[in-house]
Formats: sequence, C-alpha cells, structure tokens
Amino acid sequence: MAPRDRGGAVTVKVVLADDHTLVREGVRRFLESSGEFQVLGEASTGQEIVDLAVSTRPDVAVLDIRMPEMDGLEAARAIRDRSPDTAVVMLTAYDDRHFVGEAVRAGARGYVLKVRDAEHLVETLRLVTGGKLVIDPELVRALAEELEAAQERDQRGPTLTEREVEILQHVAFGKTNREVGEKLYIAVDTVKTHLEHIYQKLGTNDRTAAVAEALRRRLID
Repeated sequence: MAPRDRGGAVTVKVVLADDHTLVREGVRRFLESSGEFQVLGEASTGQEIVDLAVSTRPDVAVLDIRMPEMDGLEAARAIRDRSPDTAVVMLTAYDDRHFVGEAVRAGARGYVLKVRDAEHLVETLRLVTGGKLVIDPELVRALAEELEAAQERDQRGPTLTEREVEILQHVAFGKTNREVGEKLYIAVDTVKTHLEHIYQKLGTNDRTAAVAEALRRRLID
C-alpha cells in the first residue's frame, strides 16, 4: 500500500478512533501539522470507526483497544475484512502480551503505546504505509512469547473433525448454512451445530473469526 502523491506532496489519509476526545484532537493536530497526513474523520466507538473506514477507504486507521459498542480488536478484524487496503495501527495504553498477540492476529500492522511521544506514532504510520509490521520496542518480546504460547495452545487444543473442516472450508468460500447443507446433504440445523462446535474448539464466536483462526492454524486453505 503506497501513500498517495498529489502535486509532489505525500499525503497519507488517516481515520482516528478513541473514546477520549482530547486524545483524538491531540493526535489529529499533530498529524495534520506534520504536512504528511490528512485526517478524514474521527470516531468514538468501534462501530463508528468501521463504518468510517469502509466509507472513506483511508490508508491507515488508528484505533484504541477499549471503546464502546465494539472494541478495537473486533473493529480491526472488521476493517481487515471490509477495507483490506487500510492498515490498522493500535494506539493504546495496554502493554499486556495477550492484547499485542490478539491485535496482530486481528490484522493490525502497528501497535503503539500511548506513553510514547507523537513522533513515534508518526514514524509507525510511515512504516506501516510502506507495508511494514511495527510493534512497540517494549512489546516485541511479549509478542514473541504470546505467539509461542498460542502455538502451544494450538498443539494441545482439540482438533477439528473431518466434517468440521469440510464445513469450515465451505464457509471460508462464503457459502451460507443452507448452501453448505445442500452441498453436503445435511440439514441446516446440523450445519449450525457443527459451527457451534467449531467456535468452541477455536475459541471464536462468529464465522469470520473462525475462518481467520482456522487459516492461522492452517486447518483450511
């Protein structure tokens, strides 16, 4: 994803989400004063930032993790699915390894702690628009530990049955429960039951998340 070049000046289009107005205003002022960024809009909830990203198709969406209606991790997944050319950067106070790992699995390309100065955020935005993955230096080890722990959980966790893999593969290609049932000659209610078992085994709660987790574990392709 390359920043847009208009008249020789590079402009990276950004949307911001944080439930604290002062944080949004401060980030917006700094980004726009740099001359490199254009802030297309702000949001105070997860659902608002997803809608804003889908309607404006920015280069980068900067999200907090804790927000009303939909948290930043769920919003990141929605933006990844509905506006795939938009890079997501988490700007948060949370330095827990679980949040870092979940953010990366949700498709975030950057993870910045709010204790950092504004120039650190700017440099992160520059790098992610160039296709880089940027994790706050203090959290690199935490991310590595979380990914290792996730791999161990995968190895210990329950495996999907052959039928469950078959169903999830069809779901990954966008088929509805009815279409999956017709394809496999099973009832729609049976498909629903299999999906509920899949969600439990993968630790997810919807079709999109289950497909993403199965792809991460290479259970389907």
